[in-house]
Amino acid sequence: MSTARGPALPVPEGGFRRIAVLRLSSLGDVILALPVVEALARAWPEAALEFWVKEEYAGVLRAHPALKHVRALERDARKLEDLVSMSAELEDCDLIVDLHDSLRTRLLSFRQRAPVLRVRSRRLERARWVHARWTRPRPLPHAIERYGETLARLGLAPAGLPRVTLGEAEEAWGRNEAWSFAGDRPRVALCPGARHATKCWPEASWVELDEQLEQAGVARLLVTTPAERAARPALCARVERASHAAWLTGSLERAAAAIGAASVAVTHDSGLMHLAAARGLRVVALFGSTSPVLGFAPAGDGHAVLCRNLSCQPCTLHGRERCPLGHHACMTGIGVPEVLAEVMARLAGQTQSLRGEPSA
Repeated sequence: MSTARGPALPVPEGGFRRIAVLRLSSLGDVILALPVVEALARAWPEAALEFWVKEEYAGVLRAHPALKHVRALERDARKLEDLVSMSAELEDCDLIVDLHDSLRTRLLSFRQRAPVLRVRSRRLERARWVHARWTRPRPLPHAIERYGETLARLGLAPAGLPRVTLGEAEEAWGRNEAWSFAGDRPRVALCPGARHATKCWPEASWVELDEQLEQAGVARLLVTTPAERAARPALCARVERASHAAWLTGSLERAAAAIGAASVAVTHDSGLMHLAAARGLRVVALFGSTSPVLGFAPAGDGHAVLCRNLSCQPCTLHGRERCPLGHHACMTGIGVPEVLAEVMARLAGQTQSLRGEPSA
């Protein structure tokens, strides 16, 4: 098995012709894999680069200039027998980079003639933070660095931050239609959803934050899935009666376009946190049952990461349906004034930047 460690990998004369990058999910991981794609494209600009991903995340990849093809795995074609059949599509590759290291990606790359570079999972190191914090583990490297290690045997070191690009039609929609209600007010994207309940800030706090932002003259677009919106009736009612606020529950491409036309985003530890950072926003990220020590803080500078760093954090690698101790203090302990101050500081910095003034 190839890993991020090991001897240098020979490069074919003339370079690689066809390279497949495998990262099937989730949204944040797919985005954080982009520096690897760009490093490969710089090293072998003539190579046909393709990215294998679940269809629900393919929208953030299709317009990427380094990718020739995005192979989207349909929702109804992910059984093991489907993957065995799909693996035939990789037979013409001369390099496979597996940034997922899951059963599915191992099936896809099984018995391929091409060399496989596989990410080092660090599962045990992450589990140590959850189950053995008393051993004082070190923070894990950021996921971008971990994915970058996979290319070490090629002598490559990815540089730069993930950037999500869209087609011109989506970009135009984000600029001209998504925020048509905002006028000339500063724009903040609010992302109150997350896959797991223990990652979520209380709904009442989101309601209060929206009220405070309205009083400050800020336009707000709330970006969620339809299910996340339905689960927050008080916030939904607040937005319906608020001025200069709207809710977006459209496609991932529409979410990316709308977020890209804002200046600041407030998010949980979620895929939209990484999407906002990759669209160039300053992010105010709220961490609950997880923690930045696991290597998934928003990439880049200028973000605010709010985490109480309680003795029980992180209590999980991915999130839970309820707090195991019953208090959820990791999230209830993050106050609205603190979040509001971080948002306004980043809006002020954006205004100074537009005027050519040095930011604080």
